[in-house]
Amino acid sequence: MYTLKDIAQFVDAKTQGSLDIEINFLATDSRLITDTKHTVFIALQTDKNDGHQYIKDAYNKGIRCFLVQHIPESYSIQNDLSFLVVKNTMDALHNLAKHHRLQFNAIPIIGITGSNGKTIVKEWLYQLLKNDYNISRSPKSYNSQIGVPLSVWQLNNKHSLGIFEAGISKHNEMILLEDIIKPTIGILTSIGSAHDEGFVNSIQKLNEKLKLFCNCETVIVNALSLSAEQKECLAYKKFLLISNEPNSFLQIIQIKTLGIHTYVKAKWQEKIIDITIPFSDSASVENAITCWATLLFLNIEPDEIAKRTLTLQPVAMRLELKLGTNNCILINDFYNSDINALEIALHHQNQQNRGGKKIVILSDIEQTGKTNEELYEIVSKLIHQFKVDVFVGIGHEIAQHKNLFNCESFFFETTDKFIAEQKKNFDLHFSNSIILLKGARRFEFENISKLFQQKSHDTVLEINLNKLIQNINFYRSQIQKSTKLMCMVKATGYGSGSAEIAFTLQHHQVDYLAVAYADEGVELRKAGIHLPIMVMNPEESSYQDMIDFRLEPELFSFKVAKEFIQALQINAFSEPFPVHLKIDTGMHRLGFEEHEIDVLCSFIKSETSIQIKSIFSHLVASDNQDFDDFTNKQIESFEYITNQIESAIGYSCIKHICNSGAITRFKNAHYNMVRLGIGMYGIGFNDFEKKNLENISVLKTKISQIKTVKAGDTVGYNRSGKIDSTKRIATIPIGYADGFSRRLGNGNFEVIIKEKSCKTIGNICMDMCMVDVSLVDCIEGDEVIVFETNEQILKLSKAMDTIPYEVLTGISSRVKRVYVQE
Repeated sequence: MYTLKDIAQFVDAKTQGSLDIEINFLATDSRLITDTKHTVFIALQTDKNDGHQYIKDAYNKGIRCFLVQHIPESYSIQNDLSFLVVKNTMDALHNLAKHHRLQFNAIPIIGITGSNGKTIVKEWLYQLLKNDYNISRSPKSYNSQIGVPLSVWQLNNKHSLGIFEAGISKHNEMILLEDIIKPTIGILTSIGSAHDEGFVNSIQKLNEKLKLFCNCETVIVNALSLSAEQKECLAYKKFLLISNEPNSFLQIIQIKTLGIHTYVKAKWQEKIIDITIPFSDSASVENAITCWATLLFLNIEPDEIAKRTLTLQPVAMRLELKLGTNNCILINDFYNSDINALEIALHHQNQQNRGGKKIVILSDIEQTGKTNEELYEIVSKLIHQFKVDVFVGIGHEIAQHKNLFNCESFFFETTDKFIAEQKKNFDLHFSNSIILLKGARRFEFENISKLFQQKSHDTVLEINLNKLIQNINFYRSQIQKSTKLMCMVKATGYGSGSAEIAFTLQHHQVDYLAVAYADEGVELRKAGIHLPIMVMNPEESSYQDMIDFRLEPELFSFKVAKEFIQALQINAFSEPFPVHLKIDTGMHRLGFEEHEIDVLCSFIKSETSIQIKSIFSHLVASDNQDFDDFTNKQIESFEYITNQIESAIGYSCIKHICNSGAITRFKNAHYNMVRLGIGMYGIGFNDFEKKNLENISVLKTKISQIKTVKAGDTVGYNRSGKIDSTKRIATIPIGYADGFSRRLGNGNFEVIIKEKSCKTIGNICMDMCMVDVSLVDCIEGDEVIVFETNEQILKLSKAMDTIPYEVLTGISSRVKRVYVQE
């Protein structure tokens, strides 16, 4: 495609090393590198992270070409490396993508923006137009200042249409993306509340989004949900409106729900036309109508559009990770079977790999614009490249190309045949494995997932790993780059699942993990976690495990210190073992007190079997400004004691006292490490944190049954749920054995069904409870949200007369954890 010399010219870079290398791929994430020979790693520097610290990782993976703002000193004299040095690597990435985009001015480019529906509209346009065009489109939700240039970079000479989405979160961002995408056709999906905090009002946000279309020939706008004030911003001839009003490009006359389908009638070019959409929710209907208008503009016949619309398939917006049977991990990536999505999913499988087999189950990939020979040649290369151990192909076409796959492989004509074989004797291949399921909708891979998943309880705790990463990066933005980050994964990751959370933290290169007890650390080591792990409550019975698995104890008393040193001596451990000193500066829970420090220093100096890795203390009330004087005294005491210890032992240690509540409030006390606990999971202590953090967990279930209960009757145990008028009562499968406290019964809490609040009625049972759904148009099987926002968690904890910590850690292990990543 280009040589490194070409790229240096495009971005006006100073150079070091060979420039004759052919470059086909751009990498901004050292964890997502596959083809090392033809890739340049771009060290992006943002407010929350610095890519230069990942150069070592990229180098270790085989990358030898780097686009940087400065050359790390340790690599400056290596002859096998090539560096392009620029003032700003983000600007360089943008300029590189802009140059590449200009090579394809002959093809139409669709640019999509809006608050909601961008990715759905992009994917549905692909489904509807893939037989007419060879399409390049944004992978997944690649719509940011980083995602857009990486998306545009994929354009090549075989493409006849580009579809790219653009997302913004603040003023003056869109013009940068417009300059990269340079759309010839624009689509505005909707204007909702997402990212409102970055704008003065919705009008400013709309005007910012419209900048994507400043050079467009045509812009299709779904104005069905726009306010009158917002519509005034669209007073330009190039806007083709979808609305209920006469003289619109597409005037919507009727929308009628027909079970799970929706019938829509409209007026277009003085003709009455209609479509039936295979969905009934309002968001899907609005997105499908946007696609309808776009195809009409592209001169697809109305009757043909109506046929294609009926074939629309749901878009998988995210990967799901679940615990499976036989010690397996399942990654569900249904209904998104294209080459780009496959590569992303394989990266995710690599991230989660815990030492067992890697298994991929893939269906036929449909209508890609490539011949089947070309398509499955690419698939086989990816399977080889990602070192997949077992490959299962399902479908006639993939089976015809089984000779391309060199690993252990099995092929089946249908999903049913695979399931039948698996039930007979296929278990040997599906134990201690991480299994990626990726199939087109018609193959119904959800049935394979049901076969393998460990639990089928309808009550689910869904953990969003993207939000976890966002929260980590927020706290990283609050500390110096040199300050280490210790993350708390005790109590099964505050209820979220310690191993899965720990893998994500390891993948994103935090410095330390902390657990409460040694057995938690042992489980992490067995799962494949290699980060340093501090054990906060070491017990004499666990010392052998701690030594065997290199778990670092917190020493909080002379008794614990002497016992652990004795265990080291029995094991004849040959090198100083890392330990952590806990200092009590006011919590009065665990830790050495100030009057013990002289004796402690003498003790440490006399012991050669341990090395003090860190000295730390715990703040009592860092989130409460009423106690700031006390907090500052704790910090002052901690500083005095650590200086005393370091002076006595003759070397420096890691020092940490800031917990989640202190990181944003006491920046003078960050020292060289901070401890991140509940803030990582999205619970903020002040307005600044609450604005920047997102709750990572959603607790949800489904309606089991709905009954009509007459006035005078009662609901539940002890007849506590009294009915004063005829009501519809729904039973949902969550009770106090799941962590849904008995205190929440009798109207003390509300769940959310169809975006409406429904109060509990009667006592909470062990395995279920009842709620009043008299005012909700719902049916059995509908989703019930217990909590999904920080506000709802706080409301739940208040109703339980407790704190969010107890709510999250109290969710029972029988509640199925599902991990999602977009």
